[in-house]
Amino acid sequence: MRTVVATVSVGLLAATAAACGGSDAGGSDSGEITLGVLGPISGAQAQIGQNQVAGAEVAVAQINAQGGINGRKVKLVTQDEGASPETAAAAIRKVANDGVPLQLGMLSSANCLATAPTLPKLKVVMVGAGCTNDGLTGSDGKDAPHPNFFRVGNADSPMVTSLAKVIAQKFPGVTDYDAFGYNYVTGTSQWKIFQETVKQNGVALRPRKETFVALGEQNFKPYVQALASAPGDPKTRGLYLGTYGAGTASFLQQAQDLNLASKYAVIVQPGGYYPVARTLGGRAPQVWNAYDYSYAAFDSEMNDAFVKDFEAKTGKKPVSWSYDAYLAVYAYKAAIEKAGSAEYDKVLKALPGIEFDSPAGKLTIDAKTHQADTPVVVTFSVGDPSASETVKILETQLVKPGA
Repeated sequence: MRTVVATVSVGLLAATAAACGGSDAGGSDSGEITLGVLGPISGAQAQIGQNQVAGAEVAVAQINAQGGINGRKVKLVTQDEGASPETAAAAIRKVANDGVPLQLGMLSSANCLATAPTLPKLKVVMVGAGCTNDGLTGSDGKDAPHPNFFRVGNADSPMVTSLAKVIAQKFPGVTDYDAFGYNYVTGTSQWKIFQETVKQNGVALRPRKETFVALGEQNFKPYVQALASAPGDPKTRGLYLGTYGAGTASFLQQAQDLNLASKYAVIVQPGGYYPVARTLGGRAPQVWNAYDYSYAAFDSEMNDAFVKDFEAKTGKKPVSWSYDAYLAVYAYKAAIEKAGSAEYDKVLKALPGIEFDSPAGKLTIDAKTHQADTPVVVTFSVGDPSASETVKILETQLVKPGA
């Protein structure tokens, strides 16, 4: 049974303003280089936007400590993406009109899908550091659908496919899946990809109770009670979570009183689980998740420096949202160095095919698809009051693109 509680509209918005220049803007070739960071800085998902900003700030501090880009210091301006395509479009225009055409961040795929077509008219370049929908970049040899949009984080298909393959291998006897998530383009599409991949890997997955609620919903008690009271053998039952950020935290907190986790052999979630788990005071249930970063996943000097500098700045370990913004700044660094300029048109020309440094090693933004070859990190985590940040990472698997 599939219960749809609300629908998110993803309409395309017309761009009405053009970016202007400034003596120290990203599009100028004198003074400081300015990059704009957009994310959900306020509201229910503020922790995500704050992580994006902090990740970008760490990258900028590192770059400036090494002399900047082409001898020029870098600075950031931030703008709240908000919770809708309309607020996201207004944020992009605001930053552009302030003379900053080189932008990064964003979280909601609905917002990215709505605004990506408007970027050329605004003369804005966007390096996505959060939106995962497959339709934002090209794939399987298809050209990028949006000439001014690039992505350094994972897209839905490789992320969810990697998670589903691991789950099918480790839990072949789990066939009866309930799904609970947000009813928006990514929430439902990722669930579809998960089902298809698990089946393709030899598991006769049967969807049972499917519930997708409105973005921003926080009262999950009725849905938790329905899942807890549903019949089924815990040995063959799995729970797929299509929520994220504060929504996942709220769901799991409300599920604790009914011991919902005990009803399932496995709980899976695409996206960032670690930052959610550390808010639960050591009571986070065991969850398998996939995204593009775990502080324990990469054995490199750059990752060591990123973790150290991020902890020094925030008191916490970096997570995928901070990592993606960190990558976006380094992608811009490489593109500006290649172009010999921070001007909009020259950076736009330099980004396709650019190779840049990252904690995972050298990454490349594909010239045709505009998608970076960022590895997927599959992790298995659980709350542990005695562990660092009250979360114990039990297993980590690194999946390279195409594997």
